[in-house]
Amino acid sequence: MIRSGVIVFSLVAFLAGCQSSPPSLTTGDGAYSVSWHPLDGQAIAANTYFDLEATVAQRTSAGPPVDFAFDATMPAHRHGMNVIVTPELASDQTWVVRDVLLHMPGEWALDFDVTDADGVVHRAREVLIVR
Repeated sequence: MIRSGVIVFSLVAFLAGCQSSPPSLTTGDGAYSVSWHPLDGQAIAANTYFDLEATVAQRTSAGPPVDFAFDATMPAHRHGMNVIVTPELASDQTWVVRDVLLHMPGEWALDFDVTDADGVVHRAREVLIVR
């Protein structure tokens, strides 16, 4: 419980411009880390489109990522975004996700899925409060 609060606090501080580097997440199995940030550097606001950039780094011998997916859901409401997004490979291990829309204020779970060469999906999750 405390770790989730720390993640949310650090993300809110970053999005408010108080932190100089993007948050870094680790996939559940520890194979990859994912750093992400809104491309415009602005705070994420409800019902406002934004683009984000995510960079994936290997942490184990899982191999370089071959695919990347992004999705966001509101666990308390049991629904996701009203838009479908498709990440674009921008450079080696960096993807851009355009036109993300978190259409309601509240708690959102951002899922960053990294697929390795064997087809195994490794998920990193960030939980944040959108106002």
